[in-house]
Amino acid sequence: MGKILETTYHDTVENITSFYSDLVNNSFYTLNDKKPTIVTYYNINKDLSMLDPGSKLSYETLGPDSPIKFNKVEGMLVYGLQKIELNMENEEYGLEADKISGECYILPNTIIPLEGDYFVIEHIKSAKWLFIVTDVQVDTLANGSNAYKISYRLEHHDESMIEENIADNFKLIEKREGTNIIKVVRKEDLDIARLIDGADVYLKRLFNDLFYNDKVQTFTYMDLYEFRVYDPYMIEFLIRNKILNDGEDSYIYVDHKIPTVKTFSIDYDRTFFRVFEKRNKDKLLSSLHETQLKEIKYYGSIFDSRFESYYETKYILPPVGYRGKCLDEQLLFDIAEHNLIDENDLMMNQDLPLWRNILVKYFYNENLTEAEINSIEDIHIGNAIQTFYTVPLLILVLEYYIELLLSDRDELKGAINEKE
Repeated sequence: MGKILETTYHDTVENITSFYSDLVNNSFYTLNDKKPTIVTYYNINKDLSMLDPGSKLSYETLGPDSPIKFNKVEGMLVYGLQKIELNMENEEYGLEADKISGECYILPNTIIPLEGDYFVIEHIKSAKWLFIVTDVQVDTLANGSNAYKISYRLEHHDESMIEENIADNFKLIEKREGTNIIKVVRKEDLDIARLIDGADVYLKRLFNDLFYNDKVQTFTYMDLYEFRVYDPYMIEFLIRNKILNDGEDSYIYVDHKIPTVKTFSIDYDRTFFRVFEKRNKDKLLSSLHETQLKEIKYYGSIFDSRFESYYETKYILPPVGYRGKCLDEQLLFDIAEHNLIDENDLMMNQDLPLWRNILVKYFYNENLTEAEINSIEDIHIGNAIQTFYTVPLLILVLEYYIELLLSDRDELKGAINEKE
């Protein structure tokens, strides 16, 4: 009976209230019973429009002489678009139809609708009717996000007249949870991001095909001395940065196959992995990138069940017990010195690895070229050790550029330089 008496009515009410509060904070909560409709939305560009949209002085004017400019958003979703019905009334000159009008909703974190915006319903194939937004009501949720209820009416029967008023083109995309990616992105940036994403997926598949070891269910490589090598620091890098997510149709779970030492996090911070994560080029040459090996003899581990021997990587300062270098030292030097390969030299030397520029530019936040991105598909690094370490670093860098393109940040504009 004690437990029952100690359970207060207040606690029960608080739990129920918190549950419904979470529902309300969900952007889709109030729209669960409303169907989405795909539209092309024309959102007023306040920076480029000559008149204050609130003045309503130019709503009836579309075409090249209009002072109002719009951002065109393709694939936009509105919710609760009502079935269009015509109300006929017998007027002085016979039967007349009322203006087609209605209401619908726009989710938070997409666009901010304005009175005077337009949209076209994509599902109507027979005609492109242009609807104007006549009123906007804001509903602020508990988490600070704003949902919008807009009123609209049919304004024109041809959307071509607004095309001359387009300032920029955008597209609605699905937001990836846990990232800074926004929902509405510039179409040019989205096209570039898709190009980079193609190279990114190619590298993930390449890394899986070359280095995933079914026998021990993790990633290993064969070094120059034919030792089978397992690197817990690489595993940590893959886990921290979710390097192999979305790279394969089949899911590969990445985890540590043997316990790590107490100082593992401190040791990891001294390696080149951490330098790449932080983009700290000043510590690149002094970071640990040389290794020695120690045979894995951990009872009960998956390595203990194998007949062949496996070796664990230990990062060291040279020259004590030197066995191998993870990365090409010339690559590290090129990054530190900001040395780039000239694309014009490729005509004279086909063996120049143009993809190396991607790693250099990452540290200096510079635009990539289309040729540099396309060079990923012809990647040839040289040996298993450098391939094992370089490919995940390239994946990290490419995903940095993708997120930069699709997020609301100004560090990078365009991400690809135009060819000369």
